[in-house]
Amino acid sequence: MWALIRSTTAPNSAIAMFVHGFRGNYLNTWGKIPDLLWKNADGDPATCDWDFLFLGYSTFNIATYLDIASLICSEWKKCAKGEQPYGRKYERLVLFGHSLGTLGIRQALCATAVHNGSLLSQLHKVTLFGTPLNGSPLALTAPFYKIADALKPANPQLRMLRTWVEGSLKHNPWPPVRLVLGQGDWVVGQQFNELIQWPGDQVADQAVLDHGDMVKPDTWTNSLAMDYLRNTLQ
Repeated sequence: MWALIRSTTAPNSAIAMFVHGFRGNYLNTWGKIPDLLWKNADGDPATCDWDFLFLGYSTFNIATYLDIASLICSEWKKCAKGEQPYGRKYERLVLFGHSLGTLGIRQALCATAVHNGSLLSQLHKVTLFGTPLNGSPLALTAPFYKIADALKPANPQLRMLRTWVEGSLKHNPWPPVRLVLGQGDWVVGQQFNELIQWPGDQVADQAVLDHGDMVKPDTWTNSLAMDYLRNTLQ
């Protein structure tokens, strides 16, 4: 469950990974972004030097954030070594996450035991959309998913991850993380409490969008999601 969009004009050495969230899809979560990149990325100075990887996983098959982190790190190892299906070595990485995928990215940043040494040193930027900083009340309605326990408000996994991030950041720092939170996001809610400012995060941007719309632009220009994407790649 993945899609790779490559430049048709030059062999790029930088790649952006997109990681979806709970019950998401490697393409559908991102709306028109894959199609817009395929049609326009080569002609835009902000995006022309990047290739784009959309990663997918089954929500049924994960139980912890580390399961998502392992997928991210496994693919980055292949990218950095130029293994198949990439066939070229990538030297720079950007991470985009949505919802649960943002917690997998946070886990990947601090779980140095599951990624090679180049991930943090070659990481350019990180942007997270709709991150469940204090879990999601909707997790209480989906007990048949193992990962739902890790999404309940103020759950032990989430609190442990925050502490892990704080400790890891002191020893192996990464670029400041940019957050985009939706003012109309009823999935993660507005009860962020003390978890609003995680170690290493920039002050969150508040967008007048809901949980899904914030990553579903309609056009290449005049779109908040695409503006964040371009800014992250620059």
